[in-house]
Amino acid sequence: MRLGDWVTYKVWTTNGAIKVTTAPQVGQLIEQHTENGTTINVVHNAKGRNDWALAKDCQFVKRGVL
Repeated sequence: MRLGDWVTYKVWTTNGAIKVTTAPQVGQLIEQHTENGTTINVVHNAKGRNDWALAKDCQFVKRGVL
């Protein structure tokens, strides 16, 4: 995945737990970084918020650009 790609994802909370949602969220990948060896994706969702998601919980939907 590259920055700007559209992805589905599960929201990640600051304590490392995955929030329970009724359906996967959809958003645009805007940032990737590593924390303690774990890749974190920051996704801008349709509601205008930025969510953190573990890279392993993001699935590619379609190619996009920022």
